[in-house]
This record gives sequence, C-alpha cells and structure tokens, in this order.
Amino acid sequence: MDKVVEEFESLTKDAERVQRETLKKILEDNASAEYLQNLGLNGRTDPESFKACVPLVTHEDLEPYIYRIVDGDAACILTGKTITTISLSSGTTQRKPKYVPWNDELFETTMQIYQTSFAFRSRGYPIKMGRH
Repeated sequence: MDKVVEEFESLTKDAERVQRETLKKILEDNASAEYLQNLGLNGRTDPESFKACVPLVTHEDLEPYIYRIVDGDAACILTGKTITTISLSSGTTQRKPKYVPWNDELFETTMQIYQTSFAFRSRGYPIKMGRH
C-alpha cells in the first residue's frame, strides 16, 4: 500500500505535466473515435485544441452514441478501442439507470483508482483484526 501512496504523491508533485501527458495519451489512443473526429479534433493532442473542439457534455448528450453501442454497433464510436461491456448504473442520478460503456483500458483505469483510494483510506483508517 505504501508504494501506491508514494507513486500517487510523486505524480501529484507535477500535476500539470502529468495531466498534459495523460490528455495527450487519451487523445492519441482515441483519435480514431467517431465522436472526436466529428468534433474536428483531427488528431491534435494539445490541451488548447481539446478545449476549443471538445465541449463539456453530460451523459444525456452521449446517449445517442451509447445506444448505438448497446444496439450492437462495433465501430469505434466513443473510444479508439471497441467497447466490450455495457453495464447498467444503479440509477441514483436523475432517478433512472444509465448504460455505461466499458473496455479493458477503462476497467484497468477504474481498478487503479480503487487501488489508490483503498491505499489512502487504509493508511488513514487501518483495519485491525477485522475492525476499524
């Protein structure tokens, strides 16, 4: 657990650089996605182009794309990699469940977030003999 915390703290010392690199990688990996192509990003990976081309959206804005995936369209619609799984949210926002697309990379990223969160919680609130 200490290694996870140390790695996270090291990354946050230069958060701006890490965020720029992360955005660049995301945009490179997803340049072929229909969604980004339709927004006119044209393979650019810099933050300025991203801000100029990609609007802030809600899940509702993405639903037409998500429903195409749910209906079996295997094209790279929202991501550069094929969506392999669709999960259904618990419906706690807007009182209705939502389809959530997943692929292996999204799963790995989510697991990394949980691992980091668990490491910090365990450091602050260690569990001893099955208790907090």
